[in-house]
Amino acid sequence: MITPDSNQKNWLIKQSYFDRKPKNLSFTPQSILFGSQKLSVPTITDLSKEEPLEYRFGITWIRGFEFIVGRKYQLLIKNSDGEMIKISFGSYYGINKVHLYNQYAEILNQLWESYFDGLVDHYLALFSQKTPFILANVTFEESGIKIKSANFIKEEEKSLLWSDVGTKNYRTYFAIFSKQNPSNINKGYSYLDDWNTGVLYSVIETILKGFEAK
Repeated sequence: MITPDSNQKNWLIKQSYFDRKPKNLSFTPQSILFGSQKLSVPTITDLSKEEPLEYRFGITWIRGFEFIVGRKYQLLIKNSDGEMIKISFGSYYGINKVHLYNQYAEILNQLWESYFDGLVDHYLALFSQKTPFILANVTFEESGIKIKSANFIKEEEKSLLWSDVGTKNYRTYFAIFSKQNPSNINKGYSYLDDWNTGVLYSVIETILKGFEAK
């Protein structure tokens, strides 16, 4: 798994506008530190575990009595031991809006480069070795994938050959569907509500591009 270099930045996070004691956030090869919290990060030898590290992220609106007063930036990170860190901060009435958005983007990009880019490589290596695995509740096999598609009655597992796998990426979620039967076989994965949707997107899009190149 890729680890941060010596030039890694630290961030001071104010969790609210009136927060007088901002928390320091930093990434290290062994852990993620946020204030007094410490989240252990698995080493390369731990990657035999399914989803050794997971994350969710997104931006939500902060609503006042009659109108929207700001936006909240959220990142949640969890390891296979159940340890979790929640990073949350908000922009109110447009104050520091650009700075806080840039801070959110920097943290998200560094989080990806430090940990999750390497996790994508791990899953792609499993696929190239024809080893089945499960990522974000999607089963990956040499011939295709299995997703849990919901109908009016219940959620059922559906198998899709790679030639039938369609995808669509939106601002807040990633969708997988059957090209032949998209209205009945489909599943959406929220970046904020579902763990490792970002990893799922990168792995499945890379695999599909590989098939297109053949």
